[in-house]
Amino acid sequence: MPRWFPLFALIVLGCNLRSPLTAIQPVLGQIRASLGLGNVGAGLLTSIPVLCFGLLPPLLSPLIARMGIDRSIRVVLIGVALATVVRPYTGLVGMFAGTLVIGMSIAMGNIVSLMLIARDFQRNVNAVTGLYTVSLNLGAMLTLGFTAPIAAWGGWRIALAGWVWLALLALASRWLLDRQRHSVSDDAPAAAEARAAVPATATMPPALVGLMVAAFAIHIFAYYGLTAWLPTFLTRAGGMSGTQAGIVASAFQILSLTGSLGIPVLARRRSLGWLLVLMGVVWTVTPLWIVAAPAQWMLWAPIGSIAHGGTFVLIFMMIMKFARSVDENRRISTKVQSAGYCFAALGPVLIGWLQGGAQGWWLAFGLLAALTLGLIPVGLAIDRYERRQAGS
Repeated sequence: MPRWFPLFALIVLGCNLRSPLTAIQPVLGQIRASLGLGNVGAGLLTSIPVLCFGLLPPLLSPLIARMGIDRSIRVVLIGVALATVVRPYTGLVGMFAGTLVIGMSIAMGNIVSLMLIARDFQRNVNAVTGLYTVSLNLGAMLTLGFTAPIAAWGGWRIALAGWVWLALLALASRWLLDRQRHSVSDDAPAAAEARAAVPATATMPPALVGLMVAAFAIHIFAYYGLTAWLPTFLTRAGGMSGTQAGIVASAFQILSLTGSLGIPVLARRRSLGWLLVLMGVVWTVTPLWIVAAPAQWMLWAPIGSIAHGGTFVLIFMMIMKFARSVDENRRISTKVQSAGYCFAALGPVLIGWLQGGAQGWWLAFGLLAALTLGLIPVGLAIDRYERRQAGS
């Protein structure tokens, strides 16, 4: 089997950890008309997975520990595949049940994918983490770009169910990889995972875990709050048409790939804490720049994209670097993602409430700037920890 195949299998896995969620957005109007969904129901289709990401990791983490990495990945992909096929054809109840199953599966995948990187890519963990983050965006871009044209040809049900091929491709790649490993040594994967799961002699300081939780919570709150309302702001206050606002919002998402790929390169020369300070500065400037000069989107879109793509991969790199074992990776990732996504669920709601006032957009985006300013002291504290570790 080619040496690049494990990386390919990881990238295809990552493509399945966002694409079933973003596939809903291009055909949400058709779903609402077909199933009789109101505003609340439509909102739940997008908010249920985020709540799963926040509430379920503490429940799923012990299950992952019992099943192991490879079996957990199969459960994730089977859950995504079955729900992707079933939810468009089982009415309103099936739509919500399928979305819940997808949310649960991806919540598990968010944790186990980082464990997989820590176990199988120890020599290139930063670069692989960056590529994994890119794969999340790649899957989202595929469904955002092609679901609507497929729906125009065959209807929204076929458009949603058709993405099952992505989960099947990931399952096939994992099956081939597992088969190749077992052909080399029946006991090799189990032995490697057992060694990696042995508790380390020293565990991560609770204060450091708290810093990473704070960094991820701040970042993901700002990300969901900004991206949920950016198109609306650009049309209402920025003077753009709906089409133009959609293009700008899409560019803001796509350009995040530069941050996801660039941060691992910069990490060769700078500490992760220092890079988080840099991301905090850029994150703080971005929402203020957007509300002050929406017409300058060709400047703030690429700069802001570096912040939201770079901060995401940066926090994952911290988990990889500071965790002493794969088992600790699981436990820390659970804490960071659970707290972060629970906090993030408030972002769109709070920003939507603030923007309704007289100075609404300044208040809403100003809140994001004030919050992301907190990344700077968090980054400085992490940088001090890294320096102490380097000097010891």
